[in-house]
Amino acid sequence: MSLALEMATPQDAIRSSDTALVDVVDGLLRHGVVIRGELWLTVADVDLVFLGLDLLLASPDKMRPEGITR
Repeated sequence: MSLALEMATPQDAIRSSDTALVDVVDGLLRHGVVIRGELWLTVADVDLVFLGLDLLLASPDKMRPEGITR
């Protein structure tokens, strides 16, 4: 299984000013979105805590491998 990833800019996500929020969310879920975040807690230049989050949001049909149906 091969997934192609494409980077999109905010301008790509919202093509016109009259786009409804539901249309933007629908487009993001149709193509898939990766959200990555990191939080470091450091005291006196000593790293104490690291919290990492990788989140993939996509429709179930997008996540299902090609050729597999219910």
